[in-house]
Amino acid sequence: MHKFLSFIKEFRIPKKQELTASLESFSKKEFYIFIAVALVAFVGMVVILNQLNNKFLVDVPIKGGSITEGVIGMATLVNPVTAISDADKDLVSLVYSGLVRRMPDGSFIPDLAESYTISPDGLTYTFIIKNKATFHDGVAVTADDVIFTINKIKNQLIKSPRRIGWEGINVEKVDDKTITFKLKQPYISFLDNMTLGILPEHIWQNVLDSNFNISPFNIKAIGSGPYKIKSVLKNKDGLPQEYNLKSFSNFTLGTPHIDNLKIISYPNEKDLMNAILNDSINQAGGISPKNAEELQKDSHTINTASTSRIFGLFYNSSKNKIFMDAGVVKAFNLALNRQEIVDKVLYGYGTVIGSPIPETIIPNTKEAIVNNEDNFKKASDLLDKSGWTMRDDGIRAKGGTTTVNKTVVTKAKNGVKKSTIVPTKVNNGPLVQLGFAITTGDTPELRASTEIIKTQLERLGVKVNTQKVYEMGPLNQVIRDRDYEALFFGQIINHESDLYSFWHSSQKKDPGLNISMYSNAKVDKILEDAQKTISLDGRLVKYKDFINEFNKDLPALLIYSPKYLYATSTELNNINLNSLINPSDRFASIYTWYANKDHVWKIFTKQ
Repeated sequence: MHKFLSFIKEFRIPKKQELTASLESFSKKEFYIFIAVALVAFVGMVVILNQLNNKFLVDVPIKGGSITEGVIGMATLVNPVTAISDADKDLVSLVYSGLVRRMPDGSFIPDLAESYTISPDGLTYTFIIKNKATFHDGVAVTADDVIFTINKIKNQLIKSPRRIGWEGINVEKVDDKTITFKLKQPYISFLDNMTLGILPEHIWQNVLDSNFNISPFNIKAIGSGPYKIKSVLKNKDGLPQEYNLKSFSNFTLGTPHIDNLKIISYPNEKDLMNAILNDSINQAGGISPKNAEELQKDSHTINTASTSRIFGLFYNSSKNKIFMDAGVVKAFNLALNRQEIVDKVLYGYGTVIGSPIPETIIPNTKEAIVNNEDNFKKASDLLDKSGWTMRDDGIRAKGGTTTVNKTVVTKAKNGVKKSTIVPTKVNNGPLVQLGFAITTGDTPELRASTEIIKTQLERLGVKVNTQKVYEMGPLNQVIRDRDYEALFFGQIINHESDLYSFWHSSQKKDPGLNISMYSNAKVDKILEDAQKTISLDGRLVKYKDFINEFNKDLPALLIYSPKYLYATSTELNNINLNSLINPSDRFASIYTWYANKDHVWKIFTKQ
């Protein structure tokens, strides 16, 4: 210890003259070595300090910046009660807030509500509104505003598209900040109702019901959402062309980081693409897979989200009996290369599926069929076992007249028996060809998908007709009439309760949505029980049972679920889409997005 203290005592920083004398004492070789060592030490120190700095630095958002987004169509009903088009709903999601907010992961968080409770029987929901919740004009949000909004939805004169979701639901005011909803029976999707944007009663109370859809407040809307409308630019026809929005500092979930948001309308995707390529706008949602490929090459970020849309072949066995053959539907399921459709039609922006429940509700629990030669051979063997034999024309068939070789034994005069092969015609009943017609809509995606299905199944010996293509108007009538053998179409499962509408046997006829006209008593019971099960974990167990029953029967050949594609600039950060029920849900967490950022040490960030 004494020696150490002596060393410390004696240690001192050398004087300039001493350093100079030491350097002058070096030989030329020693001097070069010293310089090299010093440089290595200096570089090493810089590298270590930089690594330490990067390790402890984090990006933090800075308030400010602006983004410009293009949408297809004009928003003329910025009103949560009457919004119809995607453009309307986009603006509604930015300008209005509901009692709760559905997040990208599918969970619900309080928005205008401070908290909420659900009774054990699932029939009563009670919400308490935040004291600080205000509309953009500074007026407090109260229970009266909630009741006013729901009464407008229920008003038959207004014809709200959301009316059916509020049938049989009574709303009662407890006090200015407390409200209860009473249901006649459990409704598992009720929290989706609570995302409804709330209208300010003080603004709308003097608007006549007959003028509700033409009120100027449908454009210069006032809500309580993350952004408020600053100005609206109209085109020569007086229709809103551009909305300029400003962040709302009193938004209940925190002031949005991005100050300004501009929404510009375009008539079609072609004009939208031109705008983003020439930098008139920064971003656009709902773009086609082909255009997404081009934008990605143009240094844009393509954000993807799972959707509630499921595409497949929905069989109608009442129009074509081949779909009643278990061997046939199982063979189709094995033989079809779903991934080829996703890759060629969706440019890879999709998910191969094997479940009737979208990933927005439950992750795919059954691994989708992988196309390979082994599965193709299994499919071919299944058809052989089911009696579908390959004919000379390359099409499989059952029945009809076939020629078989029979052995005829004759006896010669000398008593020797002689066997002779004799071709003999055998009648196996009516000839039935293994084939069907696909009905679909007249869009590039649907047409391309059906042609790939045709090519793949024809290799298996199936005759497929893909000529029944309709515009969407006539196609809707075809679907209502169930006038198709196999329908290639998409289901949009917006809420869990929609599963009942799509697959319960009571929904086989119009206006039901069971387009495969599927009937299974076990599935009916599972779906009925799920409607009454409040616990999500309890419902997930039932949904797995439903999937197992579905895959035994295969009433439809499910193929893919497309991704939602959202092109943004590379400067935009913290975009988390995950899954979307509606395209406007992409703005659910917009208040957390940021364009400007700073690098600070972790210790200086808020914990």
